[in-house]
Amino acid sequence: MHQKRHFSTLKTPLILGLTLGFGSIYFSNSLAQPLQMVSPQTSLTGEKQSFAQANTQAMSANPLAPKTFLQLADVLNAAKANLDVGMARSQTLSAQGDLLAADHAPLPVLSSRASQMDAQNGMGAGSILNDKRIDKSLGIDWTWERGDKRTLRTQTAKNLLSAAQFDLSDTLIGQQIMAYNAFIDLYAAQLKEEEFFAIAESYQKTNDTALIRLKNGDLSAQEAFRISIENQRAQADAQSAKLERQTAALALSQLVRLKDSPLSWRVQAGFVALSSTKSNPFNLEDAQAQVEKAVLLRPDVVAAMQREKAAHTALDLALSLKKTDLTWGASIDHYPGTSNRLVELRVQMPLQVNYGFAGEIKRAQEQLTQAQLMTEKIKLLATTELQTLLQNVLTAKDRSERYDGIILPQAKKVLEQAEFAYSKGALTLTDLLDARRTFRATRIEAIASLAELTKSQGAWYLRTEPYQLEPLAQSH
Repeated sequence: MHQKRHFSTLKTPLILGLTLGFGSIYFSNSLAQPLQMVSPQTSLTGEKQSFAQANTQAMSANPLAPKTFLQLADVLNAAKANLDVGMARSQTLSAQGDLLAADHAPLPVLSSRASQMDAQNGMGAGSILNDKRIDKSLGIDWTWERGDKRTLRTQTAKNLLSAAQFDLSDTLIGQQIMAYNAFIDLYAAQLKEEEFFAIAESYQKTNDTALIRLKNGDLSAQEAFRISIENQRAQADAQSAKLERQTAALALSQLVRLKDSPLSWRVQAGFVALSSTKSNPFNLEDAQAQVEKAVLLRPDVVAAMQREKAAHTALDLALSLKKTDLTWGASIDHYPGTSNRLVELRVQMPLQVNYGFAGEIKRAQEQLTQAQLMTEKIKLLATTELQTLLQNVLTAKDRSERYDGIILPQAKKVLEQAEFAYSKGALTLTDLLDARRTFRATRIEAIASLAELTKSQGAWYLRTEPYQLEPLAQSH
């Protein structure tokens, strides 16, 4: 089910040139475009985030600095090739090697010897190979594994390979969630930077006007100083917002490798956010049923179940050690003076005397117990995480709607009243500045609440929608 979020218009002209450049926030299904992901398999449908552009006259720290606009699809794709995914993919390929090592019979052993060389009386004249009295032998030995050891060994390796594949899928999902959150954080920081620079520019204009009024005698020195202080605070806040945006970009660069310097990264407005297409988190009955279903489909849970299966077969393999393996052998001897064609047949077996592999069996049993306990623990953690994600979505939606429908309109109304009262001389400058600060803080909090809602819905989507395993044939 597509979820559509509507947000009230935030753009508000202020008296004394304090224009805040942040417009309406809304999502629309009509402009949604699908983006491809590998794990989980995604179709980016649903919410289109369109935050209004900042005021075109907003002040910038360096308007000539180059900017690289990021697309969400590029970020999610780059997250599939970062260092953590590379290590998980390498572990999967290592498990493939373990499977190749397990799925073969013991190699035959070729042996040769020379004996019966008489050091006292000599070995006689002639060729060493044909005439001298040396007993020469060439033989081969091969171990016959009994008790289906090869089958059990191979099945154990297959289960561990399957677990490694699901670990890779879980790593892909986890890295995409982290990259998506970092992408949204960068966008929120970018909006805050635009907001603060617009405010700083307005305060600068207000300060310039105040200086002119001070020279003309229309404004007291005390009020001029207050306006100057607010102007300097606004400039400092703008620089702090710029630093926050740069920090968010550097945090994203730790997860993805993209072109150009991270300090030049900007988020392209109008991107299509991730949202659930099958599970509606705002319908509690559907959401709870989806949690129960998603737990059993989560790759980390499936990986734990595969390791439990591997522990079962490893226990069967330990029990099969009680069935003795036989080593068959044959050799041909050449002993001039006795016979040129002597044949030897032999069989060897270990004697299980006073030991029946109790240590190996005990270890396998305990490893099975550990695997079972770990599966239950991971299921519990997965259930808790999904329930936490669900509550995050619900709480973030409620918080965002409160800011959009109640808090922000009230703060806007209070500011308009304060501006009007100040223009009529019924309000002090201090009270006016307090109203402006309240409105500015409310707008910044509204951006943060929307970002939290977007991140929580994206995490819910990635953890509940179907996923697919990364094709091993295209691992490198």
